[in-house]
Amino acid sequence: MPEPSAVVAELVLIEHADNLTTLDLGALGSSIGDLQVWGPNPLFDATDITDTGATTQGSCIALNAAFDCLTAETIIFPDGSTLQIQGAESSAAVSTRTIVGGSGMYLGAIGTVSVEPADDQTRWTKTFQIVLLDSQ
Repeated sequence: MPEPSAVVAELVLIEHADNLTTLDLGALGSSIGDLQVWGPNPLFDATDITDTGATTQGSCIALNAAFDCLTAETIIFPDGSTLQIQGAESSAAVSTRTIVGGSGMYLGAIGTVSVEPADDQTRWTKTFQIVLLDSQ
């Protein structure tokens, strides 16, 4: 049986954070345990001009009052393929999350996503390093 080989692809998508709900679940104001849920939010190409038809939706649980959080996110592409992402996020800086799987054209995907928020957090630039194992 041949050894599997890896295909690495880079993809840059820009989230327009149109749909966001914050639930104040702990102490009044931003605090540990608060929850943000978003989506479906559109994902634009790297030029931030063309809507790719992909969407993102997910949630994050606050780890502190600055709303650094533990994130679970699903990217859904127009053909129904998905990427599943998890990890810690900083709302004020670039953070890196882990691609833990996918479906369709991303079946078995692993890798990382670097996420950088705009100053006003209305846009989030997501740079994917996707590894697909080819078992042929």
